[in-house]
Amino acid sequence: MYNTPEEFIRAADKELDRYDWNAAWKIATEGLKHYPEHKELQKYAYILAPAKVTVVQRDPNRDVQGNRNWTKQNRAEYRGRWVALKNGQLLASGNSRDEVIAQVGAVKNTGILVTSVY
Repeated sequence: MYNTPEEFIRAADKELDRYDWNAAWKIATEGLKHYPEHKELQKYAYILAPAKVTVVQRDPNRDVQGNRNWTKQNRAEYRGRWVALKNGQLLASGNSRDEVIAQVGAVKNTGILVTSVY
């Protein structure tokens, strides 16, 4: 069908001109099977690939409603500031996200919400 990486790219470009993103992705993917090290084909296949959706289970120990209630009750006092909340409890506040993170440490997978208050 196509004999060079450039022919695969031209064919993919023609499909893009027709607004057929899926056909262009299939051509680029097929081209990668024959020319796996070709940077331009790698780029086409990556950019045109279908979106991937991931689902993350909610932490059962995280009290989202408690954080929301705290924010509503304390909005006026903390407006314009950054806060760290966990299960409806204030852990830290500051003028920037970095200032709050410096107080509470890394927050990934801790159930700590760091947000600005509007």
